[in-house]
Amino acid sequence: MTKESPLGKLITSLQKKISEGGLGKAAIADATKDLAKLGYQYDEESFPPLVGTEDFTSNISASPRDLAEALLWKLGKWKAYKKFCENYAAEKPAPTKTNVVFYAFAMHLKDKKNPIYDQHAIRSLWAICGKLSADERLKFKSLLFDKKNKWKQSGTGKSAIDCYNIFVKHVNDLVSISEGASKSELDRLIMPLGQAIKEATKKYAEFDALCGWSGNG
Repeated sequence: MTKESPLGKLITSLQKKISEGGLGKAAIADATKDLAKLGYQYDEESFPPLVGTEDFTSNISASPRDLAEALLWKLGKWKAYKKFCENYAAEKPAPTKTNVVFYAFAMHLKDKKNPIYDQHAIRSLWAICGKLSADERLKFKSLLFDKKNKWKQSGTGKSAIDCYNIFVKHVNDLVSISEGASKSELDRLIMPLGQAIKEATKKYAEFDALCGWSGNG
């Protein structure tokens, strides 16, 4: 798939808008609709609105106390859940390279000013944001591609924390000049866009061609 494909043209359009001064609220809405026409959209059923998350309790006991906790225990996620609760409760939590996504989500639940972060969101930012430095792009590549230049199953590696900080910086920049768009509206675009990109490309060269970098990505 290349930049001349429908997905490639959508990415090129977003790149152009960002380079010309910002991705406005209307542009985000239009791109979200265009992406939906290609079969990719935010899954409202799987990810309903998060309401009142700033007031969640984070007290955790030695054993599950309700159905939600019992399900996490059954799924083998009890230790991860305990760490997640610790990050939510901590005054100044710090991520590790193995828990950045859950750390970022805990920060989002505490304060919606913090963006939701995952492999799809960072893949989208990499594809559309021409303001990334060469070093930032290399860190994204290290996070998302393996040694055979194929997409990893999930974002992993020593650059994980750096990539999160880079992501937050650029998302904040995009939203600050977006003519009123929220991080939630941006998330509803970049999450399914990242999924579309991963399904449309398998190796770095294909991703490069889709984004139209001509080897400069």
